[in-house]
Amino acid sequence: MSKPKITETIELSLPVNAAYVSTARLTASSIANRQGFDVDETEDIKAAVSEACTYIIRKSHGCGSLFRLVFDIGDGHVAIALTSENAIDNADDEEMSILMIQALMDNMTITNNGTGLAIQMQKTHHVMKL
Repeated sequence: MSKPKITETIELSLPVNAAYVSTARLTASSIANRQGFDVDETEDIKAAVSEACTYIIRKSHGCGSLFRLVFDIGDGHVAIALTSENAIDNADDEEMSILMIQALMDNMTITNNGTGLAIQMQKTHHVMKL
């Protein structure tokens, strides 16, 4: 299986504050819609972004810090990476947010290097043939 080609990258930095989760959701929705994802796929992407943002915010320490979202979009797919330099994870893979993201997206990984946290996820548009 070949790796999907990236055609555009959109980057967004937001304060570590739950008030900005809606901004991330709106951005994800707009990108998914532009890429031709159907309503259910778009809702999956929005919910996964919301859960990932909330997870990063809960794990972040220090006010005034930022977290970053990078949307790599291509033909029929979107890859989303969320990172925070101030977030530390206890690697609880059974946490509800992680389980929800795994159920909503095609691929998901979480990385903790001791000084920061990164969540990568991807969704591919699945065209139904009649």
